[in-house]
Amino acid sequence: MSALRRLPLASAILLIGCCLMEKAQALEASRPNFILCMGDDHGWEETGYNGHPYLQTPVLDEMAATGLRLDRFYSGHPSCSPTRGSVITGRHPNRYGTFAPNWSLRPEEISIAQLLADAGYRTAHFGKWHLGPVKKSSPTSPGAMGFSRWLSHDNFFELNPSFSLDGGPPKVYEGESSEILVEQALNFIKQADGNDQPFFVVIWFGSPHEPYSGLEKDLKLYDELPQKYSDRKVRLTSNETGRSTQRPLGEVLRERYAEITAMDRAMGNLRDGLDDQGQRENTILWYCGDNGTPSSGLLESPLRGRKSQVYEGGVRVPGVIEWPAKIKASRSSSHVAVTSDMLPTLCSAAGVPTPTRILDGIDLLPMIRGEVEKRRQPVYFWSFNTKSLTAD
Repeated sequence: MSALRRLPLASAILLIGCCLMEKAQALEASRPNFILCMGDDHGWEETGYNGHPYLQTPVLDEMAATGLRLDRFYSGHPSCSPTRGSVITGRHPNRYGTFAPNWSLRPEEISIAQLLADAGYRTAHFGKWHLGPVKKSSPTSPGAMGFSRWLSHDNFFELNPSFSLDGGPPKVYEGESSEILVEQALNFIKQADGNDQPFFVVIWFGSPHEPYSGLEKDLKLYDELPQKYSDRKVRLTSNETGRSTQRPLGEVLRERYAEITAMDRAMGNLRDGLDDQGQRENTILWYCGDNGTPSSGLLESPLRGRKSQVYEGGVRVPGVIEWPAKIKASRSSSHVAVTSDMLPTLCSAAGVPTPTRILDGIDLLPMIRGEVEKRRQPVYFWSFNTKSLTAD
């Protein structure tokens, strides 16, 4: 007769309960945390590690040199909102109806935040949303999509941004926007750690989307550019009027690159903060862009096309992953990956079943572990001509 059968019923129940609790605690301790970071309009060539002639991105360069560098990482679409929806749903934009920027997500979609929240993760969104209004009553707000905390903006923002906290009235936050978002995210992570819960955090930066602006210390890094490229003008949104204007390319690039450098520094603050809180070892930190470089910021690139175009220059973006507990040595991969892969990959890492609906993304854990080198199914891109829509 086993020891369990010889115990009184109450003691046996207690023993079983203790075993289940220990198993649950062990699972909780082993599940990784997740942080998904995304630059706004940050193209593949706009990093030092991809050979840009001017940009200073020391943090992303270090992540690429010490973690997993994804050389063939793609956004789900050559523009913003559709790509962001692919992260949230694991599906192609064509399935959930976000065909172009400013098109909302469908409320009936199942989000990665909902899945992880149901599994015990604390969830939060910081920064650009662009999948519907961020106000609390919206059926497609971050809260409606499973984020228990959100400090968010409907679209893009610059210095001294306005954010809505948990769907409340917007409030101005003084400072550089990328640094603000990381500071707020680290505060949330500290609270999650105090509750002994794994966390899922999304940080979608406002940089380097136009209109451009930068801190003086970052602008000084690119002082030589205005003279070198003063003979060419580009069209972009004016910071002063919000309307379309034309400005010399050198001035525009100086401000754009200053934003990228500030965002890169914020990534460094995030990594340092995770170290300080003892959270970096078992946290998957994943950075990417949401589409290729726009025409207003395009200097030179080995890739064809730009933002809004379904060519390499419109959809190939920077992609790097750090996970010190599992990625022990630096590695680069030419395995094709796309933003819709994020949901199934995170679900797999957390031991969470994926939704019982069609997903277009795949689980990238085998690639992250170095077990596969080539994608077995194609990645589809599709662009919708919204200008063809006319009211009857």
